[in-house]
Amino acid sequence: MRKQLSIGMKNLYKINFSISHQGCWTSKIKDSVVTLNVSKYNNKKVRVTIASPKLIVTDLKRSENVYEILKYRKVKGGYIIDFLEDLSTTISGYILSSSNILEYRNVVREGIEKWEVTTLAKSLVGKLSERFPIDSIVVKEIKFSDMFYNGLTEKEILVLKTAITMGYFNYPRQIKAKEIAEKLGISKQDFLYHLRKSIEKIIFSSVIE
Repeated sequence: MRKQLSIGMKNLYKINFSISHQGCWTSKIKDSVVTLNVSKYNNKKVRVTIASPKLIVTDLKRSENVYEILKYRKVKGGYIIDFLEDLSTTISGYILSSSNILEYRNVVREGIEKWEVTTLAKSLVGKLSERFPIDSIVVKEIKFSDMFYNGLTEKEILVLKTAITMGYFNYPRQIKAKEIAEKLGISKQDFLYHLRKSIEKIIFSSVIE
């Protein structure tokens, strides 16, 4: 007998917060630098990819929380730089380790990190404040009707809403992508494509002040 799925309605939240702390590589930044990607390097380190208008490798090497510069390359308008941070003590590591964070964005300007994360857990606010010296934090519940006006198509809204309500983002995951795709009458690849697009639009349609 197939186990009946537990479907519970969950809310989405957008959390904006800023932080500045000495010793971090971000404290040396004057121009705008954008975090492009965060990925696990090993059990102790996280790989961070940033875009910078200037070559800041020297500043990164002098920072307390940067282990190693992996590589950097020049692109039109600036540089893409990859380096390693601690997995357990940095915001990048925390975001990577949290199953409730769906997407993130970080812009550093004048030594201040401005983060925006989309999450299923409002409790993330308290956890962030306990672990890091947050300067300010704002929480906003996201409605699916708002997503449509942020550029989401009806199909993207349907895919994201179904994934959330059926427990796709729960830990442990309550349902597989293939099962949701079958319920929607689409392929697994189509489901994953529209899910990724919907999450990207939620984040990148918003501008961090």
